[in-house]
Amino acid sequence: MVAELSRIADAVEVGADITVPSDKLRVTARGLAGVSGFLQEQILPEVVAAGNAAGESQVRWVIDTSMRLMTKLTTRAEMGGSDAPLTLSLPAPPLID
Repeated sequence: MVAELSRIADAVEVGADITVPSDKLRVTARGLAGVSGFLQEQILPEVVAAGNAAGESQVRWVIDTSMRLMTKLTTRAEMGGSDAPLTLSLPAPPLID
């Protein structure tokens, strides 16, 4: 799971699409759900309390993006029928002033 999250982090850093092998769909989805949950429960409240609007925008983008990707990965894993990797595009990150 950590390896899959690391690959996603690398792709996010360079703005590339994310390609997930068919045998890693579920574990990657679980990892993204965990990241999203952690950020939502632990980090977001701290950022909001600090009044950090730019940080809040970034954290919310990661949470929302992680959940969207998790949904797509889970749907593909449950549908089955293909051994081809799934390639996902990232939405544009928030603009920071």
